Amino acid sequence: MRYPDTPVRPERNEIGGQVFDDPYQWLEDGGQDVLAWQEAQDELARSHIHGWPDHERLAARVGELVEQMDARNLVVPVRYGPRWFSGRIPEGRELMVYEVSDAPTGPWRTVIDLNELSDGTPLRIAPQPSPDGSLLAYSLDAAGRELPELKVIEIDTGKVLLDGVPQQRPGLVTWLPDGDGFFYLADDHRTGDATAAGPLRRRLFFHRLGEAPPTEPEPLDIPYLYAVPRISRDGRWAVLQVDHLRPRPHFLARLDGSGQEPRGWREFVTDAEHLYKGVIVGDAYVAVTTAGAPRGRLVRIPLDRPGDRDAWTELVPGGDAVLTGVTLVGDRLVLGELVDTVSRVRILDLDGKELGEVPLPGQGSVSSIAQGVVALGVMDQVVGCEDAITFGYTSYTQSPTVYHYELESGALTALQGGRHTLPGLVTSRVWATSKDGTRVPCTLVHRAGLDRAEPRPTLIHAYGGFNIAELASYLGPLAAFVEAGGVYAHAHVRGGGEFGLEWWEAGRLHAKQNTFDDLYAVAERLIADGVTAPDRLAFQGASNGGMLAGVAATQRPDLWRAVVCGAPKLDLMRVARDPVGAAATIPEYGNPADPADASVLMAYSPYHNVRSGTAYPAILLEAGANDPRCPAWHSRKFAARTQAATTGSHPVLLRVWSDAGHGGTSWSTVVAQQTDWLAFVMRELGLRQTVS
Repeated sequence: MRYPDTPVRPERNEIGGQVFDDPYQWLEDGGQDVLAWQEAQDELARSHIHGWPDHERLAARVGELVEQMDARNLVVPVRYGPRWFSGRIPEGRELMVYEVSDAPTGPWRTVIDLNELSDGTPLRIAPQPSPDGSLLAYSLDAAGRELPELKVIEIDTGKVLLDGVPQQRPGLVTWLPDGDGFFYLADDHRTGDATAAGPLRRRLFFHRLGEAPPTEPEPLDIPYLYAVPRISRDGRWAVLQVDHLRPRPHFLARLDGSGQEPRGWREFVTDAEHLYKGVIVGDAYVAVTTAGAPRGRLVRIPLDRPGDRDAWTELVPGGDAVLTGVTLVGDRLVLGELVDTVSRVRILDLDGKELGEVPLPGQGSVSSIAQGVVALGVMDQVVGCEDAITFGYTSYTQSPTVYHYELESGALTALQGGRHTLPGLVTSRVWATSKDGTRVPCTLVHRAGLDRAEPRPTLIHAYGGFNIAELASYLGPLAAFVEAGGVYAHAHVRGGGEFGLEWWEAGRLHAKQNTFDDLYAVAERLIADGVTAPDRLAFQGASNGGMLAGVAATQRPDLWRAVVCGAPKLDLMRVARDPVGAAATIPEYGNPADPADASVLMAYSPYHNVRSGTAYPAILLEAGANDPRCPAWHSRKFAARTQAATTGSHPVLLRVWSDAGHGGTSWSTVVAQQTDWLAFVMRELGLRQTVS
């Protein structure tokens, strides 16, 4: 395969106190010569993938599978006051329409139509209605750049009450109970341009409607990218939850009952070794915590004595289940749990006594975003209102469906989603033994009656990072791979949150190699069992999983026929040049400026471990042109170095999607992305798409 020429421009680069020449560092910049080279690479990759004779048939089948998921209509409805709010992408449109209704089943009327606001650029909305449902605060982000604008409107009239704030990257707002004002997080504008290299500084601001936007932040030092204020239902208290990895209510404020202005913040729960996710109930904080239980327990912490462990009351002890979060619904608590990667939702009274269990449709996963992902640091599994919860449910063979559960009557109603199933598929669980003896689970999905006499084309997927539990999720487009005779393997490697704090800790920072070893153990187990063979085996991962894919390709090129790196970070020694990405990932991977971390990072940083004279597998790198978390330069540098180094005959391809970030793109682009990487894998593994 003829790759676009990549000029070699040696540059001096310092990493972990060592200086060396990096001939591809120039590809980090966005100059015209770099963009021209990138466009040539993208066209080469597109031509190769679309040149597969079955591409058109696969595209048609992927389109059918996505429509069967009803993915256009899967925003979990939320109630504010007497109104319900939801969002969907109408048939034939590219972007979301945000809607309001008097009932969770509709009829719906449009509040904001992103298709009408867009000039052709993809827009993403982060909406937050006021508690009474009369106002809407929302931020708009264009083309995935994560530079949103914050606005407030009256829902009935469309009148604009706030048209932007002076800070960059304003986050989701938290309203006061009376709807008179709200808190929001944003970059501190006084520190200069937050897009320049250097650490981000997030600050908390308070805006009262009718007044000028604030210029001075609350007097808090927030050394984390992630922070969100939460206010008690009675409006007396506010906590600021910080840290996307180990969340905790680090600060507490008593709100003035008359004006509800912050009286002053004080430290509350400052334990950075464990996570605390909860709600204020009266004068206590009821939280899931890993303090005293690595998979979590439920405790009640008095607001006036958080540091006195003897004053805590244990409501639910720790056990084998992973506690994911607690939600206050009326005078009851809703507890989310994972039992061997399967979701469970229990209803408790305020003292922790079990009142019942939500009757889920099967052995699948529950989340607030209608997908099989739960980020234990930041995400609850259900959305609650005064007397009910809504949630998304899915499994490997059932399409995502949004349910509404009434706590008093026990009625479970499907609100959205076609509840489509994939007939004729079977799932099974296998366990592999990792290098250090840890047993690692993997779920296999394939056609019933599939001939297993010979090794089958197999696709392994894994994530393994950031305390995120990737659970059973509808195959959707992947069903085309399974229908064609492939085996899908979902590996639950360490670094994820599927089995609690210890599972996560064993796959991060200086222990990150365990994540990779777990993946290799799963692959080798499938090969040893005759499920597949190295020339019939592929791996795909995205974001943190994209980095995992890059490591897999460079550490064990012999193990794979094809590897897909979606939205990856691949030069782990240069992450600090991008403030958004650095703030998110340095706490998980380590700091390349710290010599102790640098030596660990260098040992597996994919870019630095590309070796000349190595026969690499077929590799597809996919990036968003506007991605601030995992910028495209990571994929550019890796592609150039690997193309120059490989002695194999398999292609190393680079696709950079314009008007895309870390997500945040148009509907048709999402479908095209799914089609193209799947076509790449099926072509390399010798599968045919015979159904369209």
